[in-house]
Amino acid sequence: MNYDFYNNPDHWMDGFYELSIEYHPYGDDKRVNEALVALEESLYFNGFWEEKKDFQKHSISLPITIEEESVKSFYGSLSLHNSTKEELPCLITVIRVNGESDWLDISIPQAAFEKVFPYRYPLTTELNPWLEKINEVYVRLAESIYYKSPFDFAMIGEEISGETNQAEITIELMQNKPYMTCVLPSPLLDRLRLNGKGTALSNRLRLF
Repeated sequence: MNYDFYNNPDHWMDGFYELSIEYHPYGDDKRVNEALVALEESLYFNGFWEEKKDFQKHSISLPITIEEESVKSFYGSLSLHNSTKEELPCLITVIRVNGESDWLDISIPQAAFEKVFPYRYPLTTELNPWLEKINEVYVRLAESIYYKSPFDFAMIGEEISGETNQAEITIELMQNKPYMTCVLPSPLLDRLRLNGKGTALSNRLRLF
């Protein structure tokens, strides 16, 4: 991926496919910054650019300051299977919702999918088998982030940010939203009585 591809406005359209990670309760800058460090250290990730024009140049310094009731965004790229042959732009967003949670969203613009893959809508793995690669990278990122900064809930999907949270997620909700993938830590597994179900990941995380 070169500078022109990354900065082409047409490649940032049509919504996002996202990994959305919740830290509850809100206000713990240390937890969020440790998650950002884990992302920065991942072999899949490159970036933390303040603007798109900073592509491959000037990364921000961590930790960041997170203000009350705020949204802070940065830019990066994701390589699939630790390979730069398939690289996609991404947006990193830190959202603080006072009285609720902090969120870390890693979002790939769907327009970029259309340029790199044989894209068909709706965005399902049945129509788009290559989407399994994206899900695999998101799951690996969630695992590495959890190892350094344990989160309370994570979900993967199209425009998934804000869909639900650790307090509201139920088994029925997961069953009724087949295009939403959830990564559940041990305390949430206990509450939902889902221990031993789903797909086992590292650090007692399970994938549904």
